[in-house]
Amino acid sequence: MEVKIPFLTFFQSSMVLGQKTCTSRNKKYGDMGDRFWAFGCYFELTHVEKRTLSYVKIFLWRDEGCKSPSEFKDIWEKLHPKIGFKGEHRVWVHHFKLLPKEMWS
Repeated sequence: MEVKIPFLTFFQSSMVLGQKTCTSRNKKYGDMGDRFWAFGCYFELTHVEKRTLSYVKIFLWRDEGCKSPSEFKDIWEKLHPKIGFKGEHRVWVHHFKLLPKEMWS
């Protein structure tokens, strides 16, 4: 199934190079095997799980396409100014991979 997941333009390069391989969201956007189109490429969800923001910040910041745990926290706070970054907050982590063009059809 094809799903829609919005991304900041900031992540375009890291996504099309296959460096950003997950995104954390307040809601679930899809399930394993679902595909989405972003920045002129198809990606496939490989795993979807619930984790705390602290877990993502400590263990998944690189997979999130960030240069450091603090950059992940800063981006989260900019995107969620009302609730901010609360380490115990549980989010849906969508792991994905860039699909080669041969698999786009």
